[in-house]
Order: sequence, then structure tokens, then C-alpha cells
Amino acid sequence: MKSSGASKFVRALAVVAAVCLLLSIPRKSETRGAGRGSAGLDLLPNITRGLDLVAPSGGSLFVYDPDGPGGAEQALKTELPGNESGLPLDEGPLFVDVFTGDGAVELPLEEYIIGVTAAEMPASYHSEALKAQAIAARTFTLKHIVREARCRSGHTICTDPSCCQAYITVEQMRSSWGARFDEYYAKIRDAVLSTEGVVLKSGGELVTALYHSSSGGRTEDCEAVFAVALPYLVSVESEGEEDSPEFMAEKVFTDEEFMEIINTKFPDAAMTDPKKDVEVWQRTESGRIALIRLGGTVRTGQQLRNALKLHSTNAEFDFSGNTVRVTCFGFGHGVGMSQCGANAMARQGADHEEILKHYYTGVELCTYEP
Repeated sequence: MKSSGASKFVRALAVVAAVCLLLSIPRKSETRGAGRGSAGLDLLPNITRGLDLVAPSGGSLFVYDPDGPGGAEQALKTELPGNESGLPLDEGPLFVDVFTGDGAVELPLEEYIIGVTAAEMPASYHSEALKAQAIAARTFTLKHIVREARCRSGHTICTDPSCCQAYITVEQMRSSWGARFDEYYAKIRDAVLSTEGVVLKSGGELVTALYHSSSGGRTEDCEAVFAVALPYLVSVESEGEEDSPEFMAEKVFTDEEFMEIINTKFPDAAMTDPKKDVEVWQRTESGRIALIRLGGTVRTGQQLRNALKLHSTNAEFDFSGNTVRVTCFGFGHGVGMSQCGANAMARQGADHEEILKHYYTGVELCTYEP
């Protein structure tokens, strides 16, 4: 994309010179990776559905970093005078640098959102739920475009749902949907294009639009999962999820299998009898395990979930005979929009705005202007 007009070019050069001068001056107590805007707004891992909640180690959360790859150039694009949206001033449609695992591709924003919506939410879901999904995915993406969030690939965003958002191509949609391709593609394309440019904001800032498959009946506070309190990511009821196949799941282990997994993952556990060595110490208000004693060690619910590969931390145990039965409610980290709950709301007559304002407390739906 090319910038038009000599005045913009001259203005950009002036800003470049100013930035270079500022960067040459030593600063007191400079902190790398400090997010812009309100404290804590950008201190979240780039994860949406939460299929793998292993947070980055060493405190390297993916946040806006003007010293990172492309940071200085992007900072100029987003902070030129008169650019209140914080988005690049280049004319024409926005493009997204998407890392696919095999390489990077440049995709028009709305084309990319079609692929994300198709990958992240079943095409059989209600059209209003698909619209809500498209807006959440677009908001999440734009937060990366303006560099308020980072992908660990070094590119703007990637197709790994454990880092950013899932994405599938039209060819993959055709292969997956078969005879229903035309119907489903038209449905998702309409959901995306009918909400084109719509994003979620809170306090004038793009929100971190986390979402997950199923909450199990109630979403979770962001602070309980990511240790960052955000006013729009708080626990809310999520009714009507009971009909979803992802509402409840069970895993059964023999005592020996269970102890081998736990003792391998957590050697301090030294577990000898699951019936005596498993004790939930604390749950969050939504019912998810916060702390659990496993033999001689105490771990978080998320550590337990990762070890046993559970659908969620909203888990209950049953010990009978020589087996350990673990029943999980919901699928994912539980923060933000429940996709199953969004579909249930839509089937009850809610539109996409009502859905989004239910799961993201106090947000506004705005249209960005690139």
C-alpha cells in the first residue's frame, strides 16, 4: 500500500527525525514492552480459544514494543498527527501479515476475517453468532496491526490458535464442508461483510477480544486466568450451553495411569493413592479450580489441565474402584465470549450487538476508518 500526497511524506520525515532524536537520548527507568494506554490493558498472551494455555515463560508476554521488529516504522504509522484511530494512514484496504507456519502471506483484512470465522466457529451456528465472532476476531486482529499485541512468530499474526487465531483457506473450507460449501461460505461471508470495519472498544481503546468454545455455564474473570484485571473481561452467566457437545466431557484414568502422569509432570507430588492425594483447595467464583493439592505439591488448575489435557479447569473428580474419572464443564480458558453461549443467545433472538455487550462488559461497537 502506498501513501499519497507530498505533505504526508514531508510530515512523516519530520516525525522520523524527531523519533531518531528521542531514541538517542538515554531515558530513566525505561521499561521494554510497556503497553500503551491504561495499565494492564495489553499484558495478555495472544490467545483466544485457549486450547493450550501454557503462558510464555520468563514474563515475555506479547505486548507493544517500539524496539521490536518493525516497531519504529509502525509507531510512525500509528502516531502521526490527526490519526485518532491509531491505525495506519495508508489509503486502501488494510492488509494483514499472516504467518501460516510454512511462511507468511499478505491478506486483505476482511478476507482474513472470513477465514478466521470459518475456522473458529462452526458454520452451522446462527448468523448473529457468526457476526459476533467476526467482530471479536477483527478486533483481536486490529490490536495486532496497531502493535498493541504481538505474535511470537515475529509477524503481525499467526494461524496457531494457541498463540493467535485459527484460520483456514477457501480450499480447506471446500474440503471440510463438501456439498454445503456454497451455503456455508455465503453465510460466513455475509456475517463478515455485513459487519465490515466494526470493532470493540472500551474507554476509547481496542479491547483484547478473547473468546473460547464453551464456558460450562459461566465465563471467568480475566484476572483469575491471566492475573490481569480488565473491566470488560469479567465473569457473566452463559445460559443455554447444555445442548453443545463441548459443554461437558469426561476422561477416565486407571489409578496407575493417573499417578504416572502426575508424578512425571510434578515429581514433588510423589503420589501413591489418588483417593487420598487429590484435594481441591480453592475454586474461582465461576467454579474453576484455582489451587489443587496433588500429593506433596500444590498446583494451579491450569497446570492440572495441561498435565491431564483436560478441556477446562472447571473439573470434578470421582474415585471409584481402581479409576479416576474427571468431568470437565466447558472447553477453553473461559474468558470473554463463549461461542456456544453466543449461539444459544442468537437462537433465543439476540442480535450480535446484544451478544457482544453481554460477554464484553461495557464495550462500544465502533467502525474504524483506515
